[in-house]
Amino acid sequence: MRAAVLEGGRFLVREYADPVPGPGQALVDIEACGICGSDLSAVAHTEDFLRASRDSGTTSFLFDPGRPLVMGHEFSGRVVAYGPGGSGPEPGTGVVGLPWAVDTGGVVRTVGYSNAFPGGFGERIVVQAQALLPVPDSLDLALASLTEPLAVGFGNIARSTAGEGTSAVVIGCGPVGLGAIAALLERGAGPVVASDPSALRRAAAAGLGAHAVVNPSGADPADARAAGPAGAGPVDPVALCAELAGTGARPMVVVNCVGVPGMLNTLLHTVPRGTEILQIGGVMTEDVIRPVVGIYKDVTIRMCLTYPPQEFGATLARLADGRIDPAALVTGEAGFGGLAAAFASLRRPEEHIKVLIRPDLAGEGVTPV
Repeated sequence: MRAAVLEGGRFLVREYADPVPGPGQALVDIEACGICGSDLSAVAHTEDFLRASRDSGTTSFLFDPGRPLVMGHEFSGRVVAYGPGGSGPEPGTGVVGLPWAVDTGGVVRTVGYSNAFPGGFGERIVVQAQALLPVPDSLDLALASLTEPLAVGFGNIARSTAGEGTSAVVIGCGPVGLGAIAALLERGAGPVVASDPSALRRAAAAGLGAHAVVNPSGADPADARAAGPAGAGPVDPVALCAELAGTGARPMVVVNCVGVPGMLNTLLHTVPRGTEILQIGGVMTEDVIRPVVGIYKDVTIRMCLTYPPQEFGATLARLADGRIDPAALVTGEAGFGGLAAAFASLRRPEEHIKVLIRPDLAGEGVTPV
C-alpha cells in the first residue's frame, strides 16, 4: 500500500507493507484521517513523548523512532475483511473506531503510534474488530473521522462536575477544545468562555454557541469579547467568566486544551476557589506548579486521557443527527504528499482547525475547504 512514512523526522511517500489482520481484528480501507495535536507533539518532541510513555508505564504509545512509522489515529474508512474470529460490520460498510489493536504478545497498542500497526496516513489499517462502529448514511464518511477528537472533548467533560449552573472556561479551541465547548453547552453549563489567539478558532467556538470568545494575547484589535461588542487589549478568560457569572457561589470548570508550559500554574493562581481544572493538553517538557496555592483554594486538577467509551458512539450520533456540523471544523485537506505541509500549517493555528488526510488526493500542499 501507499503511505506517508515518518523516517528520520521526515514524511516520505512510498510503498509500505500491507497490514494483515490477526485474531479478532479488522482490515479497513482509509477514507480520511485527521491530524491530532498529539501527532504534532510526537514528531516535534519525539524523545519527550516516548519518555513520558516509559515513565508512566503506558506501553500503548511506545514505538521505535529508528524504524519507519505510519502515523494517524483519527480515521474513517470501509471494512475490507476480518482476521480469524473477527466479526463486525459487513465488508464495504463505512466505519470509525477507537484506534487500538492487540499485538502478538497480548499488549494493547495504539494504531499510528506503533511500528507494528500502521495508522491512517496509509491506505489501510488494522484495528480490533470490536473497536469499530458503522457510520450512519446521514454522515459523510470522511467527516466521520472527526468523531475521535471531538469525543475526547465530550468524554472528558463527561468525567467532570460540569452541569446546570456551572460556569466554564475552555483554553484552546482546536477540535478537542471545540468538543469540550459543545459538551459543556449540551450539559447546560454557562457562561462558557472560549479562549484562543486564533481568530479562526474563536469564530468556530462562537459558532458552537460559546457565550464569550476572547483573544488572550489581545493582539487583534477587532477581537470580539463576547459574541458582539469589540473588546480592546488582553482579556483574562477566567476573570471574564467570573464577571459574566455574577455574584453568588457558582462552581467553575476550566478545561486546558493547550500544551503550554506554565499555563497550569497560572490557572492555579487565577481560578476561583473550588474550581475543577481538566488538563487535556499534553505538556511535553518538565513544568512547574506551586501546589500550595491550589491547596489553599481547594482546586481539583484532573489529568485527562481515557474517558467513558460510550462517549465515542454518542459523539458519532451527535455528528450523524446534525447536533454538530463537522464540515464547519474541517478547514483543509491533503494527500499523503501534503502531510509535511499540513503538519507545518497546523503549527500556525491561525491557518487551520482540522486538516484531513485523504489517500485519493495528489499534490504536496494543503487545499483549503
